[in-house]
Order: sequence, then structure tokens, then C-alpha cells
Amino acid sequence: MDRVIVSRKFMKDFNALPRKQVRLTASVRHAGPYTGFDIAEESDLQFLVCAGQLSQNIGRLAQPTYDEILFRINSKLEKTGSKDGNYSFPLFGLAIELITSASARAFVGPELCRDPEWLATATGYTIEFLHPVIAPFLKSYKQIRNRFSVARKLLLPLIRERRSTSAKEHPDMVQWLIDSARGSDAETDKLVTRMLFLNAAAIHTTAEVATNAILDLCARPEDVKTLKKELTMVNEEAEGVDISVRTLSSLKMMDSFIKESHRVNTLGLMTFNRQLAIPVTLSNGVTLPKDTYISMTHYLINKDPELYLSPNTFDPLRFYKQRQELGQQERYQFSSLSSENPSWGVGKFACPGCFWASAQIKLLLMVLLNEFEISYPEGQTERPQNVVKGEKNQVSLGQRIVLRRKE
Repeated sequence: MDRVIVSRKFMKDFNALPRKQVRLTASVRHAGPYTGFDIAEESDLQFLVCAGQLSQNIGRLAQPTYDEILFRINSKLEKTGSKDGNYSFPLFGLAIELITSASARAFVGPELCRDPEWLATATGYTIEFLHPVIAPFLKSYKQIRNRFSVARKLLLPLIRERRSTSAKEHPDMVQWLIDSARGSDAETDKLVTRMLFLNAAAIHTTAEVATNAILDLCARPEDVKTLKKELTMVNEEAEGVDISVRTLSSLKMMDSFIKESHRVNTLGLMTFNRQLAIPVTLSNGVTLPKDTYISMTHYLINKDPELYLSPNTFDPLRFYKQRQELGQQERYQFSSLSSENPSWGVGKFACPGCFWASAQIKLLLMVLLNEFEISYPEGQTERPQNVVKGEKNQVSLGQRIVLRRKE
């Protein structure tokens, strides 16, 4: 697929356009009619709910999400067993499980968040590149349809029950979608497909960012001490009160560490992957034809010496220090949006779930730092290098970490 790589200075040109004129490419690249990804093009429902109700309810979801992550880890340790108290797991697989559980608590509520079938369905509904002509004959297509059938079976009774309740009683994605959907968006199959789309969009990326951060922590024991000290202070100030948005916002050093890990270990070489639905004339006079595919070079922006001092150096407090400057307290957060930090996209095209993703990663690190000692397997001190495959900067899928309960 040929693309035009646009400079970040042209983002203002695209931000002036309606979202439907600068389309997501996921639907095209991943055979939307067969994977369900064309649901993102039908309406803005998922964007509005994620940017609205989900972001506004992080405070209500924080403590239940922390508890769910801890429950999932403890359940896994009990099933695994250990003679010496050390538990070894492939990190990325563990992160997928934990983020899936965290997302399930926020998406389907306590009714389904621990249901094995739902967790398997949410994890397994992966994005695959399918050609629209042959898709119905591919095994992967049949697996996707099977996932949908299971999801529908599980969600249908919940949706029927929830249609007579409200978000005050059930602060979760199922309820928000039901309450906000209008017209065809309110059809049961559309709600099920949108739930699966949101899971696929959220789980894997969040798990990869969390995996990178944990790998960096294991390689930097001095930073583990720094973050534990900050977390202890925040816990003491909370005086036993449930985790809140204020708690998460107070973890400024942790926020900086996650953001720096994500900068150094950029997930993809490109971001802002879109297809133009109309011809677009840029501010320099160049016109991009209709149907042009565009991207922004994510990796090079994150390594730009004009934006970052010593860009190839991992500075865990880089953004913490920048936030100490007058008027910059909000600008350099992990979830902040700007053309200098296109990790979440830019402007109206930014990821609507960025605040929730940031909260999930912090909650996962809080569980690990509060409850466990984490390390690489014995004898390993160096962080494994990520592997570039196509546009992906992929974490080491086989790298293991060791968990040990705090005494």
C-alpha cells in the first residue's frame, strides 16, 4: 500500500477536516466487512463513549481495576505453584492476560469480567489481514466469526438486562454504549461488534506499552526503588482511601517513566494512518488526491534531537523534570496530546481511550510494585532488544520475568 508520509507541521491542515473525511485505514487494511472493523466507520459512537463516559469514570473504575489485576495475578500464581516462592512467566503473555482482565472489569462489569469464555474471546479476537475475496474461506475468518458467536451468546442476556437499568447502577462500557446508541447503533449485533472492536483496539497496544515499561524497570533496579518510594508516599497520603484519579495523577515519576519507555520503545514506526475521503490541499499548496493513504513518522519524531535532549538516552525523569517548569504541569504527561508526541494521535484524531490506557498501565505497575518483587530470570541484567518487523517495533515475546510475593 503506497503512502504519503506527512510532516507533523501539517497536522493543523487535517485537524480542520471532519473525521469522516480523514478515515481510519484499519477498516481497509484489515478487511473490515469480515473482521468487524468497519464498525468504526459507521458512526462516532465508540469515540464519544471512550472520550466521554469512560474517561469521566476512571475514578470509579480505578480501585475495582486494581483489585481485578491483583485477583488475576494471585489466581495465576495459585495455579502455577512454586517450590521457592519465585514464579516465572513470559511477560507479554502475562501482560495480555492482566490488561484483558482490567479491560473486562470496565467493559462488561462484574457479571462477565471473570468469565473464562469472555476473557478467551476478548483476548482471541485479534486483528488479521484478510483479503475480502478469499476471507470467507480462511481459517482465521472462521475463528473470528466463532469469536463473535461466543461474544453474542455471552453479551445478549447482559444487554437485555441492562436496557432497563442506567449508568448510575452500572458504570461500564456495555451500559454506556446502550445508553448512548441511537438508530441502528442500538441493534444488538452492532453493540456486540463494537465491544469486540474496542477490546481489539485497546488490549494489545496497552499490553505492549506495559510490557516495555516492565522490561525497562527490570533492567533499571535503581528506578524501581525511585518509583516504589513515590508510590509509598502516595499510598500514605491516601490514608487507606480507595485509589482515585488524584492517586494516579500524583504518580508523576511513574508517569514520566512510562512515557520515556514508550518514547524509546516506540511501538510502530508510523502513526496517524489514514485514508483521505476527499482531495486535501495542504498549507504549502500541495494537493493530496482522494483515497491517498497518509502516515506520520512516529519513530523519528521520538528520536528528534530538536525535540529531545540526548534522544537516544533513557532518562526516566525526563518528563517529570519538564513538568516542574512553570506552566508545563499538564503538557508532558503520558496521556498528553501534541504534534511533538503523536503516540496517541493528534487533535480530533487522537485515541479517545488514552486516559483509560494510561490509568490501566499505572494500575498494573502499582500492583506489581505494591505486592511483588519483579526481576529478570537469574543471571540476566540486560534488557532484550525489541525486534523491528515491517512497521512494528515488537517486544520480545518470549522474555520471561520472575514474580515473588513481598514478605
